[in-house]
Amino acid sequence: MALNPNNGRQTYPTWSAQRLSEYQNKLKVSPTDCYVTLHHIGKTFILPVDPDAVSDNMNVSFAENNPLSRSAPIYSYQNSGPRTVSATWTLHRDLCREFNPEWAKSGEDPVDLLVTNLDALVLPDYNAANKIVNPPLVSLKIRDEIYIKGVITGNVGLTYNLPIINYGTEDAPNYKYAMITISFGVNEITPYSASILPTVGGKFRGYVDPSLASMGMPISGGWAVGDNSRSWLAGGSGQMTQQYR
Repeated sequence: MALNPNNGRQTYPTWSAQRLSEYQNKLKVSPTDCYVTLHHIGKTFILPVDPDAVSDNMNVSFAENNPLSRSAPIYSYQNSGPRTVSATWTLHRDLCREFNPEWAKSGEDPVDLLVTNLDALVLPDYNAANKIVNPPLVSLKIRDEIYIKGVITGNVGLTYNLPIINYGTEDAPNYKYAMITISFGVNEITPYSASILPTVGGKFRGYVDPSLASMGMPISGGWAVGDNSRSWLAGGSGQMTQQYR
């Protein structure tokens, strides 16, 4: 950490593109590794660190019937899910600003903007024209292992951690907690069947690699992982191989 003589606050120094790239390589994090997309505003926030904890759960309900002359019940399917992914991140304001320059252009703190828009996800989105209430959608990607698109479930939890830093100037101070721990869960909204799930990426289902999407690859697909590369399998209609970084 360095001391900025302009306003006396402790902060990460301004990093060059090369230094930021070196830091990403050190953490093995790229802008497409971990992010959250807020669909109600059409923006993606890059999460520059891996989550502290992740849980991925999905339940099922079978009705149990006990006919006469059987030693075991007969089960009939009722429903499954929803799949729920919950995660927790500890974010540093300065690091998030470096990874999200577009969010910082307004002069506001990117973490504050993320918190505000995550709070908005627990509120209804009114569509006056159609007289309906839409739940705001969010997508969450964690490395090459977990992807989910859906609605916020439970609550958006925030924990503010020391140190407190002056993000303003000596004449116009703006004291804020430098570290913020954010936790939230997402419920999946797309239904799947047992036969389809293994062909669409499993826990990575629904994800579209930006480089593949620009080439017209279909949404349904999944990664077939090899030792040094991975191939995107799109229901037999297309394949593309990508070398690991």
